[in-house]
Amino acid sequence: IEEKDGHIRAELEKRRLALLSVPWSIEPPRNASAAEKKDAEMLNEIFEDFTFMSDVIYDMSDAILKSFSNQEIEWGKVEKFRLPTSIEFKPATWFRTHPKNRNKLMLRDNSQNGAELWQFGWISHVHKTKSGYLTRSGLARVLAWPYLFKNYGIRDLAEILEIHGIPTRLGRYPQGATSKEKLSLLNAIRSIGHNA
Repeated sequence: IEEKDGHIRAELEKRRLALLSVPWSIEPPRNASAAEKKDAEMLNEIFEDFTFMSDVIYDMSDAILKSFSNQEIEWGKVEKFRLPTSIEFKPATWFRTHPKNRNKLMLRDNSQNGAELWQFGWISHVHKTKSGYLTRSGLARVLAWPYLFKNYGIRDLAEILEIHGIPTRLGRYPQGATSKEKLSLLNAIRSIGHNA
């Protein structure tokens, strides 16, 4: 849908790019201790230095259309800390819902249930455009029908535009014409619009 419909793409892109202009920060909890305040300041500094944060925010917004977005975290040691060294977007086709819990995302691994997303290995964002199960809450469910009608009706629209304004075709057959001759004339008149 997003790749074939320019209008839908433009509307989604407006929303996705708007998120990049919103300032963000890591705040300590309410009634924070001195250590928690210090940790929040340190994390703010670390996250501000990450070069991939705008990509992370943009990629999370892929959930607007699909209802969920997942990114895999690669960890590494930086000085005395274990920090994310890269965060890579993974396409929705890598995931499925659990057969018994349709709100739980699993990795596709050729098993019946799928594999659990390992703890601290993923950034998952779920976007609820409407209520319901996870796979039903993205805009794709709502936009599927208009997209299909628009995309697959384009041939008919082009045909209408091609013959719009051309005078009506009129065929005459002589008195006493057979049914076969009348049908032949009708077919010829119908095909003029297509074959002209």
